[in-house]
Amino acid sequence: MVAEEVTSRAVSFESYRQRITNFSNEFDLGLFIHIFRRSLPWVVLVLMLAGASAALYLRYTVPIHQSRSVLQLGGSNQAKQVLLMNSFMEEQNFAVDLEFMRSRFFLGMALDRLPLRVSYFNRGQILTEEYYVHSFFKLHDLAVTDSIVLDQPVFLDLANPGQVGLSYTVGGRTFKDVFPRDGLVTMPHFTARITIGESPILSDPDAKTSFYFKINSRDRLLEKYANQVWLVSQDYATKVVEITCRDPNPYVARDLAQSLAETYIDYDVQRQSSSAASVITFIRSQKDTAYKELRDSEYIMQGLQSENRVSDMAALGPLLLERTNEYEDELVRLTLDVELLKAMERASASERGEISAHDLLPLLLGTKYETTLSMPLRNLQDRLDERDMLREDATASHPALLAAEERLALQKRVLLESLRRMRESAERQRDDLGRQLGILDGKFRVLPEKEIEYSRVERVFSINQKYYTMLLEKEVEYRISKAGFVPQNRILQGAALSHSPVTPNKEVVIGSYIMAGIILCLLILLIRYILHDNITTLNDVAKLSHASIGILGMVPKYKHDIPVSELLIDKNPKSLIAEAFRTVRTNMQFVDNTSGPKVIAITSTISGEGKTFVAMNLAGIISYSGKRVIILDLDMRKPKIHLGFDVDNARGMSTVLIGKDTLADCIRHSSLEGLDYITAGPIPPNPSELIISPRMLEVLAELKQMYDVVLLDNPPVGLVTDGIPMIQLADYPIYIFRSDYSKKHFVQNVDRLINENSIKRLSCVLNGVDVDRNRYGYNYGYGYGYGYGYGYGSGYAGGYYEDRPATKRGKTGFLANLFGKS
Repeated sequence: MVAEEVTSRAVSFESYRQRITNFSNEFDLGLFIHIFRRSLPWVVLVLMLAGASAALYLRYTVPIHQSRSVLQLGGSNQAKQVLLMNSFMEEQNFAVDLEFMRSRFFLGMALDRLPLRVSYFNRGQILTEEYYVHSFFKLHDLAVTDSIVLDQPVFLDLANPGQVGLSYTVGGRTFKDVFPRDGLVTMPHFTARITIGESPILSDPDAKTSFYFKINSRDRLLEKYANQVWLVSQDYATKVVEITCRDPNPYVARDLAQSLAETYIDYDVQRQSSSAASVITFIRSQKDTAYKELRDSEYIMQGLQSENRVSDMAALGPLLLERTNEYEDELVRLTLDVELLKAMERASASERGEISAHDLLPLLLGTKYETTLSMPLRNLQDRLDERDMLREDATASHPALLAAEERLALQKRVLLESLRRMRESAERQRDDLGRQLGILDGKFRVLPEKEIEYSRVERVFSINQKYYTMLLEKEVEYRISKAGFVPQNRILQGAALSHSPVTPNKEVVIGSYIMAGIILCLLILLIRYILHDNITTLNDVAKLSHASIGILGMVPKYKHDIPVSELLIDKNPKSLIAEAFRTVRTNMQFVDNTSGPKVIAITSTISGEGKTFVAMNLAGIISYSGKRVIILDLDMRKPKIHLGFDVDNARGMSTVLIGKDTLADCIRHSSLEGLDYITAGPIPPNPSELIISPRMLEVLAELKQMYDVVLLDNPPVGLVTDGIPMIQLADYPIYIFRSDYSKKHFVQNVDRLINENSIKRLSCVLNGVDVDRNRYGYNYGYGYGYGYGYGYGSGYAGGYYEDRPATKRGKTGFLANLFGKS
């Protein structure tokens, strides 16, 4: 038995493997529909659970609203183009500006423009609503005395008219107090004035709410909204940036998206103006010094003219004066270069650590150092920007920040060394030029002393005058250029108020859950289809046995509860079941049509396949033909004939075979004329020995003298071998399969039974077939082996049999088969 069980499981596994392998080629729509109908309650349950899950998700998920604004970056200076002067302002870099807008520093600037210092909430039974600017209770004149209260919920009690109660917990302690409405509130950690406005929710006695507010810390706001803001470049060529903000409150999402765009525009204007102001401040400081020196030179020259009566030096050495003028021009340029380099050295050596290329680059315009120093200055500015961005996200001891500080210091030293060397070179050139002028002065000594002194004063005056005039011109140009700067950062699309949440999307959520339910149902159906290993039609028996087993017919499934008496053909002789047994009776003639008494042996693989039900009704339908029939219950291990006829089992075959009772005493008569039966009797300890005993053969011989047909209800041969000898002796050995119950590998048991025991006439009957489900794509009714057969069509005897009512109008065709009762 163990070997048979192992073989059976191996055959079953092989059938699963073959079904999976040939799934696409052997897909049986009828079987799939049958499995669907049997699984329909579970399919409906899964879909209902999917719909309920979607409803719960939508009910308990916080809705998120989205708002976006579109900003185009750019700028131009019309005055610069008119004056044909170089720009002293920083050239815009789109990638740098975009990263700056993504920084928390910039986000903090935008948040500072919004009323987010205090957030107001209403905690409901399920979700919490943020009021934002539409709160009916607000704080004014807030002063925080202890930062420990930041980000902690402070609950309001508005139950008493004219009063407001406050309570919050910090550091494990709870603080409570009551204050008059619209009055000053003084708590241990903050003071404020609370105003309570009108709200319909206050007048609703059934409303279950909990009002509270939070005093937000800036770090908490940055952490919260940093994950709710996205800046995406739509087009690098046009410098268009899309700013997207998401928040449960649609007004917060709209205001923050708009604030980010407006903050950048204002910041850009302020940045450019600050750069221009630093240049103008430098020019003013130099202009005051040059004016003082020019005035002193003018006073000395006027004193000499008055005292010495010298008014014109044009005639004193025209050639020397021309050369002197050239040297003086060069001296002016060198003096300006030296002063410029000194100023840049002072700015670069500042201990404040805040060096801006915006302030230093304008100083180089028009000088020979512009090309040499512009790149180091820009590199210095890049190191500064890199350090500032790291400071926003890292601590002072962070390795990345320390590395950035080191690179900044190195760049600063490089810049200072370059400035020092250039200044020393300019000073040497200036000193050399001074010595050249000294030589020219020596030549003038041959001139009258007064004229020489006047020439010296006039030369100093001329130098100071040129320097002062140049500063005046530059100041005017820079003022005009500053006024001519027009920011071209434009808001192409303002942030709009969201009227429906982007998440959860109702249609998407419901569709996703329903689709997931459908997919799950299909997977379940496919798994059940692949794992389906039951015999469902006669076609399965014929295909699995390779037409080696004779088929007597099939017995339809009884649509109602089977009564205590399993004999049904007498209850409704015109029923489909009765006609099925008549067909089996007719087909038995093809097995053996000789005259004389016959022995019919019925068995199955396991219990529950309906062999007793078939035996009783087959015997009854044979008795209708006028023959005398007797049923013997040889299933002594699990007898059922006495239950089918609703009688006791005190005596029967077991007592007859041991000689305790006579055959005549054990024969019982049924309600049908010509149909008798003998029950199994008390369960013996050795049923196999009793069945193969000589007494059993004697009993059969006696019964053949009394009856035309002796029908033996044998035990299942798949469990025990008690019934095999009787099957070998039978004229009509019949094997019972049950639709949707018997496994497909049971057919191999029949083949083995035929081959090993030489049972050549063994035929089968398929019991419990659901005829209705086989009307579409499910084939049965094949005849094999002896050339006999039959077929039940979809319109088989429609309207004749009493248990086949006409199909109701409106439920026909494929859908009727799909959703009909199984």
